[in-house]
Amino acid sequence: MQDHVFEQLTAQAAEAEVVSFDVFDTLFVRPLCDPEDIFDMVGERFGIPDFRQLRRAAQTRAFQTMHANRLNEITLDGIYDSFGRSPVDPALLKQAEYELELALTLPNPELADWFVELCRSKRVVITSDMYLPQEFFETLFAKHAFPTQPLFISSARNATKRDSGELFRIVAAEMGVTPQQILHIGDNELSDIRRADEQGLATFHYVDSRRTRLPTSVSTPVASIAYGLPRSFPEPIEPGSFEALGFEVGGPAALSFLHWIRQAAERDSIDLVLFTSRDGYVLERMEKRGDAGEFPRSVYFRSSRTALTLAATDETNFEARMPFLLSGAQELSPFELLERIGVAPPADHVMRDLHLGPEVRLNDRNVERFRSFLWAVRWEILKTCRTVRAGLHTYLRELGVTDGMRVAMVDVGWNGTTQEAFDQALKGLYDIELFGYYLCLTEQPECNRRKQMLRMDSLLSARSLGKVAVERVYANRVAVELFFSAPHAAIIGYKFDAAHRVHAVEDPGRGNTEGLSTTVGSILRGIERYGAYASALYRTVGVVPEPLEVVKPLLSFVQSPSTETRELLSTVTNFDAWASSRNRAMRLDEYLA
Repeated sequence: MQDHVFEQLTAQAAEAEVVSFDVFDTLFVRPLCDPEDIFDMVGERFGIPDFRQLRRAAQTRAFQTMHANRLNEITLDGIYDSFGRSPVDPALLKQAEYELELALTLPNPELADWFVELCRSKRVVITSDMYLPQEFFETLFAKHAFPTQPLFISSARNATKRDSGELFRIVAAEMGVTPQQILHIGDNELSDIRRADEQGLATFHYVDSRRTRLPTSVSTPVASIAYGLPRSFPEPIEPGSFEALGFEVGGPAALSFLHWIRQAAERDSIDLVLFTSRDGYVLERMEKRGDAGEFPRSVYFRSSRTALTLAATDETNFEARMPFLLSGAQELSPFELLERIGVAPPADHVMRDLHLGPEVRLNDRNVERFRSFLWAVRWEILKTCRTVRAGLHTYLRELGVTDGMRVAMVDVGWNGTTQEAFDQALKGLYDIELFGYYLCLTEQPECNRRKQMLRMDSLLSARSLGKVAVERVYANRVAVELFFSAPHAAIIGYKFDAAHRVHAVEDPGRGNTEGLSTTVGSILRGIERYGAYASALYRTVGVVPEPLEVVKPLLSFVQSPSTETRELLSTVTNFDAWASSRNRAMRLDEYLA
């Protein structure tokens, strides 16, 4: 809630003798896109695929019975008494719905603390149109340690707000005040505002901006929770911040990917999972916390496409590596080509004598000069490659890799270049069965070629998602990669210290990266907070987080990043260390489609 709106609410409450709170979507929220998604959860639990329709029909019949008996409100008992023939005892269905409502009705973080504080200085009441029994509200308030207040529940009072505002008249009479002395706070334009106004109450229309951003409908309860969960998260996260972006988008992406990896690893009888840096940083942390259940042994693999490609490079294939060495190098100076692979460039005066000083930048017209330069310094590059290869061998031994193992390397995507480099680097080092697990694999020709040679699988693919949707994910891949970064620089190789211990070599990039580590840290914090909270919630309500459903907030994000998100991402510069240069600054939003 914006500060000025909250100040207005506080001022109105100060003038009232009694403050009345609506419950659902006001004082409490459900982490769902639609409250009726609970019906689908009940249906899934009991194997009744059309339970939502059956439940709606029963509620309609309960209203018909209510009118026939000249009553003013339905009850949960009345709904299930109207169920008719059912494959499951209606009493069991009713109990399941009741328990799910209790589990998923959570304090609204925008109002909860203020409500508790207000109860110390004001007369406060709870006024709700709801078929759930009064016992539900008593249990709900006790569960969340909310102070006990007078309850005016339509199912218990046989009176509603929505029809004629009769429930508001009961509140005024029992509290011994005039309607004008009551402030009612609620979200429903009709029952909470218009009807309260008609009865003379002061009103405050509570609008939850988090709810207005939710999709109008989703396919499953799992997706509903994935989208709706930020509404109920009890800890503060600044709206529109990088942490919020990590929580709302990166969190579902990472959690879904992690669950998919666990399922794939079980299917493939994996002995060791390598969470490749930097993509696997947050995944490995979430796995160690148990956010996705039981895993095979897993480690954070400090490596990269660059390090593995160098390890697989020797004099026999050096020329074939030229496209790799020149990739993403537009506007880079010659010495920057060497810096980004961990090779010390010649002295400046030597470079200038070669007419390749720092002022020279790679473009389409001089690419052959750059190619000739790399060929001229190939022995220095190959010396680094040999060191990296030896370091990789030692490092893998330290990680417990042995011949015959089934090893899965985890990477965000997109075309399997890192896995191919690893496969080539392993030749002559270890004889293992290598699997590649990706968030997304494309239908690019180079990717399809590798799929024929390597064991590659992904959560998002043309098969699981459709070709058009995968192309959209790939078009905004740099933004997706931001969710799978790490608070350290990119790994580009390995080196040995005096004691022959191996260490990873990092590439800090060449452009201005001021604030990047803070940005990444905020995003990762949001992702980890989401993972812990969502995992606990899914377990509480007994819903299995199907990966293709949990990932849907990410798919919505890549489909159409909002103007606000684009503005936020425009503050991130030189995120891609490989393509970074002192000669220019690349804003992340420039990569967005």
